[in-house]
Amino acid sequence: MIDRLPEDFPHGGEPRLAEEIDLIVIHTIGGPMCRNGEVFFTPASGSAVFWRDWFLDQPDRSIHYVIGRAGDIAQQRPELRTAGHVSFGGVMQRVNQRSVGIELVNRGDGIEPFPPAQIAATKALAAVLAGRYGLGPEAVVTHAALDTRMQADCGGQPLRRNLDPGPLFPLDEVRAAMAREEAR
Repeated sequence: MIDRLPEDFPHGGEPRLAEEIDLIVIHTIGGPMCRNGEVFFTPASGSAVFWRDWFLDQPDRSIHYVIGRAGDIAQQRPELRTAGHVSFGGVMQRVNQRSVGIELVNRGDGIEPFPPAQIAATKALAAVLAGRYGLGPEAVVTHAALDTRMQADCGGQPLRRNLDPGPLFPLDEVRAAMAREEAR
């Protein structure tokens, strides 16, 4: 079950056609920051609804879905409206106009595992999106693959802005779930 905002809620974003959607971008709430010359990752505690509501207060950030550690899903923006979840396309143009963004509640540090319930919910949502928009497994991409920019050095070490969702995210499993949906 997905926690959705009321239909009359002012969702924001630009309207778009279903035919424009050809990507699913996976993010994590947490990510690297430099604090006093040390790399720090945000704890990213809270539920999917907590983070969906947090995004509602951010004028320059938005997301379509948030998936909590327990597999709970909250929708912040309707799929047929753009969300500002990738601030720089880098290797791909018009990412926000052509993608559905999914944010996972996780530190994004490559150490915190993704709980089975969260991965099951991610697979299920990706499979639904694949069926709805005719997407193949290659449509799932990571935020880190799209935005390869660096932050300022942290204690003399280069630091990427985005590592999410990180090496522990089972991207191949999510893509396989989409492939099964595509084969139906």
